[in-house]
Amino acid sequence: MKTPVPDTHPRPAPGRVPGPWRLTYLGPEGTFTERALRTLPEAAGSRLLPAATAARALELVHRGDADAAMLPVHNTVAGPVGDTVRALAEAPAPAVLREAVLTIDFALLVRPGTPLAAVRTVSGHPHAGAQVGRWLAGRLPRARWLPAPSNAEAARRVRDGACDAAVAGAFTAAHYGLRALAAGIQDTAGAVTRFLLCARFGTSVVPPLRPADRTSLVGRLPGPPDALGALLDDLRRHPFLRGVSLHTVPDGRGGSVLFADCPGSAEQPATARAVGLLRLRLPGLRSLGSYASAPPASPPYERRPTTMHSETTATAGEAAPRDIDRLRERIDDLDRSLIGTLKQRLETSREIQRIRTGGGGAPLDSGRERSIRGRYAEELGEGGAGLAEALLEMCRGRSPR
Repeated sequence: MKTPVPDTHPRPAPGRVPGPWRLTYLGPEGTFTERALRTLPEAAGSRLLPAATAARALELVHRGDADAAMLPVHNTVAGPVGDTVRALAEAPAPAVLREAVLTIDFALLVRPGTPLAAVRTVSGHPHAGAQVGRWLAGRLPRARWLPAPSNAEAARRVRDGACDAAVAGAFTAAHYGLRALAAGIQDTAGAVTRFLLCARFGTSVVPPLRPADRTSLVGRLPGPPDALGALLDDLRRHPFLRGVSLHTVPDGRGGSVLFADCPGSAEQPATARAVGLLRLRLPGLRSLGSYASAPPASPPYERRPTTMHSETTATAGEAAPRDIDRLRERIDDLDRSLIGTLKQRLETSREIQRIRTGGGGAPLDSGRERSIRGRYAEELGEGGAGLAEALLEMCRGRSPR
């Protein structure tokens, strides 16, 4: 008989933390994370403490210097936030209280009097760089990108003269005496970032707004993300895991960290089966708990049924043609953005093929292609796999029939 391994992580007794609360977030002041935190009821009357990194924020929570930490975890364009996912995997016994979802609009911030022609260096969080790359390539092709722990830290560096411009929210400018030289510079309109409010296991801050409808897990896996395609594809095909979202990031040590989202509360049988299967197949996973998705809408990558309403009024009927024209204009903008992105992907794929064949290797990587098909199917549903196949055919130099 095996002796149980004692839990060495300190866990407070379940119950509500008396307010006002101390809430930390990825700082410094002026980040999207702070903005997301201020949308939650917990922030009202609380003391907000900026932290330099996600790991530092969770450390403050574990030591008892903060009651909960607000951290970005996923962006619909740039994907999972690696720093947060790795920090959650390292932190002792973290648990998610709830989430927030924020639409992300970027601006180029400079010191007053700086013209665009004088910008030689641009700083921002790596996720920001992934979302404005096409704009920077078109407007500032010679500017050097300098990654920063947060967009607000990039703004602070601009204020201090360490770089010429920062990619951040326009609202960040006022915190650091900067001005927005250009606004709305993101390559994809409507992108959103998902944020998690995390505490120590057993802690609650205020009663939940509504019942839990999402359960998340995190853990380490051996091997880099590119080597896990077959394993993840196999999991995604399992009937118990059809609604589960799986994301991997490098752990910085040659391995990976997996972040998984299961629809529903862990108390629901279907969710409990999914969680149990994941932990059986991937023993390194641990649960971050169940919590409510952000109202009023879930992140776009999670598919949910849509309710159609037939009731219309005369006013709505009169406005419909104008609304349709406006929405069609947006579709045209999105199509132009998609075409530009596809052209970049095509060139990048062909460059990879040239490198592989130049070194005597095969031009294609079947494992990599399986991973791409699985990702598209997960994010876009049944049509996603077909779209991925058409894209792969194009990038191989053959047009799909």
